[in-house]
Amino acid sequence: MKVGIIGAGTMGQGIAKAFAQVDGYEVALCDIKQEWAEGGKAKIQKGYAKLVEKGKLTQEAVDAILAKITPGLKEDLCADCDLIVEAAFEDMGVKKTTFQELDKIAKPECIFASNTSSLSITEIG
Repeated sequence: MKVGIIGAGTMGQGIAKAFAQVDGYEVALCDIKQEWAEGGKAKIQKGYAKLVEKGKLTQEAVDAILAKITPGLKEDLCADCDLIVEAAFEDMGVKKTTFQELDKIAKPECIFASNTSSLSITEIG
C-alpha cells in the first residue's frame, strides 16, 4: 500500500514514520517545495540516528524504514497512492486547495484523510 503524506512538518514526519515502520507500506512524504520534503525526511533520519546511538534500533532496521520514505511533491508522488493523509498548515484555505488539487491527481479509489486538529472536516470538503 502506498500512503501519501501532505506536509513534511512535525505531524507529517510522525505519520510518515508510523506507516514506514509497518511491513507492506511505502510512504510519499510531500510538501510544497522539494527541499522541504527532503528536510522532513532528514529530520526523521536524525531522530532514528539517536535511537541507533542508544541501541534501541539497528542501523539496518533504520535503513529499511528510511528506504520506504520518498520525499517530493504531491504532483509527482501521489497519483498512485491508496491513502493520502493531509497534515498541512492549519489554515482552511490551504486545506481546501490541497484537497482540490489532490482530487485532480489521485486515483478514484484513493482514500483522503486529514490530520486537522481545529478545523471543521465538513467545511474542508
